[in-house]
Amino acid sequence: MYKKGLVSVIIPTYKRTEMLPKAIESVLSQTYKDVELIVVNDNFPGDEYSLLLYELMENYANDERVKFIEQKRHINGAAARNEGILVATGEYIAFLD
Repeated sequence: MYKKGLVSVIIPTYKRTEMLPKAIESVLSQTYKDVELIVVNDNFPGDEYSLLLYELMENYANDERVKFIEQKRHINGAAARNEGILVATGEYIAFLD
């Protein structure tokens, strides 16, 4: 079931953790406020990029608009997008890669 008017923005992330804060802030600072942001970790579990990502995502732990999805293993960007779609509740879906 989706929420009418809600935009689900899905960001799959792989090895580019340093670029992520700018992308996240871009979504959260839009004038259209009815958004949910879904960040999908597509890194290898426990690698240096995942560890940096966990640390970064702590900054958004109290923001109810932000969801963090952990894949059990690195697959690829398409699979990460699909994982995001599975948890999305928006009427609309947007990808920010």
